[in-house]
Amino acid sequence: MVAHLNGKTATFMPKPIYNDNGNGMHVHQSLWKDGKNLFYKEGEYANLSKTALDYLSGIFAHKEAVASFTNPSTNSFKRLLPGFEAPRILTYSSQNRSAACRIPYGAGEMATRIETRFPDSVACPYLAFAVLMIAGLDGIKQGGYPLAGPFNEDLFELTREEIAERKIPELPNTFRDALEGLEKDYEFLAPIMSPEYVQEYVDYMFDRHVIPVEGRPTAFEYISTYSC
Repeated sequence: MVAHLNGKTATFMPKPIYNDNGNGMHVHQSLWKDGKNLFYKEGEYANLSKTALDYLSGIFAHKEAVASFTNPSTNSFKRLLPGFEAPRILTYSSQNRSAACRIPYGAGEMATRIETRFPDSVACPYLAFAVLMIAGLDGIKQGGYPLAGPFNEDLFELTREEIAERKIPELPNTFRDALEGLEKDYEFLAPIMSPEYVQEYVDYMFDRHVIPVEGRPTAFEYISTYSC
């Protein structure tokens, strides 16, 4: 409304402008029980407990399924392309913002949390937050999945080859990749979603987002190939 009254428009579209940074929706998370922050353990890296790392490992282990809900559009993945300082590298750090998960600075138990930086505002918050949590809880239940890091260096300075050599996973490259991953990895969602719901979601997103975009010529294609 404020933008409209001033003759402008506002958007939270993940990647509205080519060759510029996009819009994200960073999600801060912590788990509490009986008044205690289960993510906090003094003296560990960034004061993170094993519970916190196991939780984070679950989110990263189910990266395609999670991204299907936290980044649910083809435009979402244009924001997450390599080379645009996008939080697509699946590790954690308290020292920089190049990792998909940042550990914000905070003094003591009350402030200890993780910040997942890859979600965007296309996401339905009810679905995105629920899927992040159930993936994290699965990580705790499984005793933790393999987790790369922490890395305090600027990961944006690494080449794709160097990232691969260090065996640091990355987010899927496209919405299609994410949805196809969800079709193979959905059992952990059973506490909140039936297999039928997951398939309906995948089918809808393919019909509504993936196939229409893949099947339509873009303005750039006219520039690059119209007079070939």
